[in-house]
Amino acid sequence: MTLSKALPELRTALTPSCEILTDPSDANFVEHLKRWTDIDLKTPGAIVLPTSEGDCQKIVKWASKSSISFVVKGGGHSEWSTIGTDGIIIDLSLYKGVVVDAASGVATITGSILSKEVASALAEAGYFTALGNGNTVGAIGYFLGGGASITSSITGFGSDQIISARVITAKGELLDVTEQSYPDLLYGIRGAGQFFGLITQLVVKGHPLSALGNDKGVIWAGSFVFPLARAKEVASVMKHLMDDDSHGTAGLMMIMAPPPARNPCLVIAARFTGNPDDAPKAYKVLYDLKPLVAQGAPVPIQNASDGREALAAKGGFKRFGVVGLYRFDEESFVKTVDMWKDLVAECPDAINTAFNFQWDARPVKKPEFESAMCLHDIRYWQNNLIWHTDPKNRAKVDEFNDKTIEIMRGEDVANFADFVNGTRVGPIHRRYKGEQRLARLRSLKKKWDPTGVFTDQLLL
Repeated sequence: MTLSKALPELRTALTPSCEILTDPSDANFVEHLKRWTDIDLKTPGAIVLPTSEGDCQKIVKWASKSSISFVVKGGGHSEWSTIGTDGIIIDLSLYKGVVVDAASGVATITGSILSKEVASALAEAGYFTALGNGNTVGAIGYFLGGGASITSSITGFGSDQIISARVITAKGELLDVTEQSYPDLLYGIRGAGQFFGLITQLVVKGHPLSALGNDKGVIWAGSFVFPLARAKEVASVMKHLMDDDSHGTAGLMMIMAPPPARNPCLVIAARFTGNPDDAPKAYKVLYDLKPLVAQGAPVPIQNASDGREALAAKGGFKRFGVVGLYRFDEESFVKTVDMWKDLVAECPDAINTAFNFQWDARPVKKPEFESAMCLHDIRYWQNNLIWHTDPKNRAKVDEFNDKTIEIMRGEDVANFADFVNGTRVGPIHRRYKGEQRLARLRSLKKKWDPTGVFTDQLLL
């Protein structure tokens, strides 16, 4: 059945508070179509905005019966929340919530709730959980895809926090997925949840603010800025700092040209967990290098990403090029400085692009259970922010990103990993390591979504 013929039935089935947008020229349609990135952006036949879990279930049942393709949109940061005119976007922006149990710190999150909203609700109750660097990232999507965390050495990844889930399957069934009811499906949801159903709700673990190593619920956040000409010198010092697990240091070493001056530079966006008064000692080697800028201060954990609001702007061709590495090679990193210079010279519209190396001096905390998420042995990431505006440069910018990752990966071609929240292309064994894990996930996919309603990932 065509979408135009099937939509009247859906309008009748949904509650009056839901919206169905079908006119691409309508301002409301245009606003809801906006995403963090314009890469592969398509115009759907309709944008459907449910206001409840029941409506979400009705939409999936209707789409399955009518053979209508759909994608789900939460915070709008997913590169894959786009579809053409023969399909619909299920936009959850009218359906969201967060409730924190003050006694246990457990948070129940629903729909399109954003990461900042979850962090604030938890902090108000005296807790925090694994969250990333983006305030406007949809929290459920973040947790399902693994979720790189700014507190990974304390909490582990985002998917490690998932206690249970409510899932609408490809058949339109609504399941309460727990360790007791559907343990195998919960295994898959923790790190590959987008591929098994529409997740309307997650229950996630919270941690007391004292686990941050101080009684104020803060982490220390700072920045050190150096001219690019000193990249080799800084990289040498950073290698020792990154490998020193006696201090809780973590962050990004970024090659960029920040506004408004747009002077190319090397920026160390640094974090420190523990007593914030100890941060200057942990970063003494960087202070000793006499950077152009050296600043830092304690920040409440729920506000740790506020300084990155500019990166959350919608529009432009943006994506993260993320690959897990097992070492930091100084010479390779210095080569990426030249790659960045060449990129900006050839594609001036890519001036917002930053080639980044991410580290955590302490290992990621491993959960007591097995799951789809399997990258706990990685402490280093090449985490490039790709951002340009000219569509003609789309392929060229990606080529520079690929070359940069190839340089940092070096000859260790077989022993590296891709991050699920960052990519859905390339060999799948780089996202889900181990033949046994991949076989288990493929089996789950065949059981719960054999026709690929929720993408063909794990079917091919």
